[in-house]
Amino acid sequence: MPLREVARSFGDDFAQELMKTEPGQWAGPVESPYGLHLVLVRERVAAALPELSAIRPQVEREFAAERRKKELQSLYERLLAKYTVEIEKPKAATPAPAAGGKTR
Repeated sequence: MPLREVARSFGDDFAQELMKTEPGQWAGPVESPYGLHLVLVRERVAAALPELSAIRPQVEREFAAERRKKELQSLYERLLAKYTVEIEKPKAATPAPAAGGKTR
């Protein structure tokens, strides 16, 4: 798992503790927001930039999704500019009748 994913899931301190551990060794107990853990570091693989051809479909999907998000936001802003929006607060609720259902 990439170190940034470990940090996102278990916290920066947890991830840093694992970086101190040699591959093939156990670390722990290591504390995280979820409690104490014993962790076996099997291997450490250096980060590498993937070739664009390997990630092109993902890049294209994310680019298209970001473009759609911006277009929708622009549409919402144009629609909102055409209207006056008023938010009315609900009226205070009337008290419920006393136990027994009788009111005076």
